[in-house]
Amino acid sequence: MEPELLIICCGNRYSSDDAVGLHVAWKLKEMKLPEGVQLIEAGTPGLNLLDLWEGVQQVIIVDAVISGSDPGIIHLFDGASLPPRGFLPLCLHGFNVIDAIELARKMDRLPARLRILGIEILTEEAYYEGLSERVAAAVEPACERVLEEAAKMRG
Repeated sequence: MEPELLIICCGNRYSSDDAVGLHVAWKLKEMKLPEGVQLIEAGTPGLNLLDLWEGVQQVIIVDAVISGSDPGIIHLFDGASLPPRGFLPLCLHGFNVIDAIELARKMDRLPARLRILGIEILTEEAYYEGLSERVAAAVEPACERVLEEAAKMRG
């Protein structure tokens, strides 16, 4: 049975702050998620994102954002009004979450309700595990925002 709502947390564990989505997933796993909500640690899914949400009508994506705001700022975007492509880090073969969403829109494979929760990062330093201090401090508030948004989406 498909979940009512799917939370997809993205990030590269070995690229410093880019792993923030995974840190959110790990923290959410410690909490009791509402019934009907499923959590996936997606890593850097690229076009596999379309397969992950197949058949699910409500999706929240959690990922790193690079917009020029202060590190640790939490952004919330609706799937109908996406941020510029450059806001989200690239993943394998140059695709990022925005690219996957735009392709899904063209293929009519978007969930009915889609939100992106982005956490502003400081660095994507390769081959480095661990978050910068301000991004690490945003993990718990980001979890709270994810749960608040999930409650709103589910009615």
